Amino acid sequence: MAIMKKHFLLVDFDSAVKLEPLEKKKIDLWLSWASPVVESLLLKKGIIPKLKGVKSLRVSLLLCGEAKIRKLNRDYRQKDYVTDVLSFPSSENLRKSLKDAEIFDGELFVGDLAICHQKTKKQAREFSISYMDEFIHLFFHGLIHLIGYDHEISLKEEKLMEEWEKVALDLFSKTKRKGA
Repeated sequence: MAIMKKHFLLVDFDSAVKLEPLEKKKIDLWLSWASPVVESLLLKKGIIPKLKGVKSLRVSLLLCGEAKIRKLNRDYRQKDYVTDVLSFPSSENLRKSLKDAEIFDGELFVGDLAICHQKTKKQAREFSISYMDEFIHLFFHGLIHLIGYDHEISLKEEKLMEEWEKVALDLFSKTKRKGA
């Protein structure tokens, strides 16, 4: 397990699937590039208002296979199928309140994410994009869920999530071009 810290975002990344060293290194790099994007979204663009006392965010990220994500989806959401990303927030709704948030020494734990390696590969092919582009999209999608947005609640929420994802991906593209 690697812990990455750069700027604002700490990602506890673990892979249950075998990755080549270069694949792991690339994931670590892209997640480090996500840090200024997340900071900008949360602090500058107001996705979470009033992050008083919060100096960094921590998220746990598992890259797993189809069997594991299906089991997680079945056990925790009662949906027996393979999905691309699952989010397990640590708080009820961070975008509305930090009252039940886990903040320790200025660090806000937002929750756990699981991304399915095979589903990411499949969707990348379907969308004619790279694996890493789909991976980072799923990471941002899951992170936005951890903050308290849910596209399954209403069309309005779906549109809000899509807007935040677009902003995140646009910012990420600029950050990636600069090499963070």
